[in-house]
Amino acid sequence: MKTFGDFDGLALFVRIVQAGGLASAERATGIPKATLSRRLSALEETLNVRLARRTKKGVVLTEQGQQLFERGQAAFMLAEQAVAEVQDERVALSGTVRLSLPPDMATAVLAPALIGFKTSYPDVTIEMTLADRRVSLIEEGYDLVVRMGPVADSELMFRKIADLPRALVASPGFLAEHPDLSTPQDLEMLPALAIRRDLVEWDLKNTHGTRAIIRPRIGFAANRQTILVDAARAGLGIANLPNFLIEDAMAIGALVPVLPDWQSSPVEMTALWQKDRITGRLIKAIVGAFDDALRANPAEV
Repeated sequence: MKTFGDFDGLALFVRIVQAGGLASAERATGIPKATLSRRLSALEETLNVRLARRTKKGVVLTEQGQQLFERGQAAFMLAEQAVAEVQDERVALSGTVRLSLPPDMATAVLAPALIGFKTSYPDVTIEMTLADRRVSLIEEGYDLVVRMGPVADSELMFRKIADLPRALVASPGFLAEHPDLSTPQDLEMLPALAIRRDLVEWDLKNTHGTRAIIRPRIGFAANRQTILVDAARAGLGIANLPNFLIEDAMAIGALVPVLPDWQSSPVEMTALWQKDRITGRLIKAIVGAFDDALRANPAEV
């Protein structure tokens, strides 16, 4: 039996399948797509087995390719774990990590946490993108994303890192113009502010446990919540915003509570990453740094 020696090619094959295709693997690894394709072909020639079929949407594994991927992936994960166990933590926590973070929370807490993390682990290269849209880890080559709201990605690893309390607020002038506002249902008749105009619901609960689902009439939308704070201060309507964004405006009376007997549901903040990334230990360390930063900033949680 001929000895197999193309373990680099096998590792690239695993990365290509994990990424979902050659283009995604190029973004994830920094290796040109043509090089990845050439290495995949060389691996197939070495094994004398067709592993995958290239399509416009990615790669489709053959039966033999699926078998090799499952066994190879498990083997590489064990190897990475073995290496990590014998390395010093400072050495083990190295490499490049691409992140997508929500802009407002990143500015307030997550980016400072990453700066501190980089200071402690200088061999880590951090590439951070701030985006309100829901990015795709696999297709866009991100190692870690933080999302606001419920998570439905069953194929991803995820951990909720915070429940951010929110409150209904408006300017004093706006409330003075609408003195009859007294029930949650009244909110549906008044101008409201949100990050989008459609599919907006406010889940409210009072001190007696009564719940109300409100579908407000959005007259001003912006995908940056700091802009919504300014719009609310200008008297454009009622906003449902995280406490950490509005506490300064409320402290000076520029914003005041709306229906103070009713509390908004908190918004979940969740970290997501792929199950079998080689950077798994690094990702978990960064998520831990986010946890520590949020616990150190109780106003944000």
